[in-house]
Amino acid sequence: MAFVVIRAAGRRCAVAAEHSSDGGNLTMGRVRHEGARRRSLGLAATGAAVLVVAAVLLWPAAAGPGGAYAQSNGGVIPIPSAAADAAASYWAGRLGTANASAQAGSGTAADGLAATPALPSPVPGGSGDQAEQAVLAGGSPMAVSDPLASSPFGGSPQIGALFSASNGSVQGQGHYCSGSVINSPHGDIVLTAAHCVYDTNGAYTDLAFVPDYHDGQDPYGVWTPADVVVPAQWASSEDPDYDVAFLVVHESGSNTRIQDVVGGDQLQLDPAYSGLTQVVGYPQDTEKPITCTNMTTQVSDPSLTTPQLQFDCQNYPGGTSGGPFLRDVDANTGLGTVVGVIGGFEAGGDTPDVTYASYFSDWVGSLLAQAESKG
Repeated sequence: MAFVVIRAAGRRCAVAAEHSSDGGNLTMGRVRHEGARRRSLGLAATGAAVLVVAAVLLWPAAAGPGGAYAQSNGGVIPIPSAAADAAASYWAGRLGTANASAQAGSGTAADGLAATPALPSPVPGGSGDQAEQAVLAGGSPMAVSDPLASSPFGGSPQIGALFSASNGSVQGQGHYCSGSVINSPHGDIVLTAAHCVYDTNGAYTDLAFVPDYHDGQDPYGVWTPADVVVPAQWASSEDPDYDVAFLVVHESGSNTRIQDVVGGDQLQLDPAYSGLTQVVGYPQDTEKPITCTNMTTQVSDPSLTTPQLQFDCQNYPGGTSGGPFLRDVDANTGLGTVVGVIGGFEAGGDTPDVTYASYFSDWVGSLLAQAESKG
């Protein structure tokens, strides 16, 4: 498989809507994408024409510091380090740094997460269907949510929100997608959806990841990508079978690895379609993440080459794209095994009550290897 490695530093959070919710075509790629419920910020309240104007004025498709995109037909796309520094500075100056109180068994932000050192390799092959309750590493059961509706919670250190450095604000308009840290040899990789970081105009150039974000606080700092890795199939045609991306991140002025600070989920290839799964994401208009647990199922559609994961739970609105599908979650640390991210079919779902994820087959392992090579 061929993959595109995009050298970037702080990409555009897809702040403007990329297509209207009624399916109407809007001219710019980012405008065309944002109507999908997962992707956009809270600009949906404005009219489509205003969205187009805002996109033209605020996010011109130009490379370089302050530009919206790193333009390329594929390959490695260098982004000036000034772009990453600008994104980090922008949000560090706007978010408060709370004292990160580590969860039981998770170590501390200063000491790193001893329970989860940087580990290589995704877990191969699912082991079949899971029961409706699974015993966690921490000794507590996962259980299907009752009612089947998302609810806000205190968050997990390795899961965070993606922010834009352009025209963002702390309350509701800054974060637009979600992501999570995964285990890797260099301890510096964040998993998200490809549609959160790349569209037909190229890679977004002012993106920042804030793990465990809540209430305007960045308890574990602001991290910006040095590289974004997306499948060539997404870069060329936005194929929903390949709506996955990895970010290779760093913290400005520090050699600390993000995984040593917040831990990382294990990535699993070829997971069972049916399994007890927790899905976490950051709604664009709230200041806390949401969670729900249910059994996943399989969805097929003529537009898909490979069936995808389906997760039925109410109220996963815009902004949750890129959030992880987690199994075997440890009750003490919040860490688990990631088997998908919100995205794929219908950009993650046309309604907030049904959520999808591209299937993690061997190509995701190859994509991860590309990201690991840049660490």
